[in-house]
Amino acid sequence: MNLNRKISRCMAVYSAILGTIYIIVGSIEFSTAFWNWFIKPGDNLSLLGLPCDDLFGGFAALVIGAVFFGALPLWRARQEAVGFALVGALLSATFGAVYLLIIGADGLGTLLAFLSGEEWTWNWLTSGTSGTGLLRPEIWLALLSAPLGYVALKAARQSEKSEKS
Repeated sequence: MNLNRKISRCMAVYSAILGTIYIIVGSIEFSTAFWNWFIKPGDNLSLLGLPCDDLFGGFAALVIGAVFFGALPLWRARQEAVGFALVGALLSATFGAVYLLIIGADGLGTLLAFLSGEEWTWNWLTSGTSGTGLLRPEIWLALLSAPLGYVALKAARQSEKSEKS
């Protein structure tokens, strides 16, 4: 693959930044959920306003962060690590889309309740089923990982074309 060294290093730095943020968010979500579920059941410990009851969401964020760290060999121009950046971006987009669908379902539930006579509320946007609603960090991190996914996909396609010829 003929990936420019400068682009390769930028991808490595961007992956490291996203991986670090995902590891921080995932470890906070996982540890607070573990605390609230197993150590002090029923407690509502929350750090930095992150969801405090999503054990599996925190684990997923930890996995995504670890995948992004797999792209660090791009710094040394190891082009095979582009796959880690691409898979990390795809996982990030997938979980971001899942949380957006949860928010959409909360909005639909609010709409149906409104149509059946209850008062309309906008709380589903900020405190729905997924805890923090649109403020959920995985949604915004999915948007931040989109440029890396685009560059990684472009590099993978370029590699595929060069291998065929």
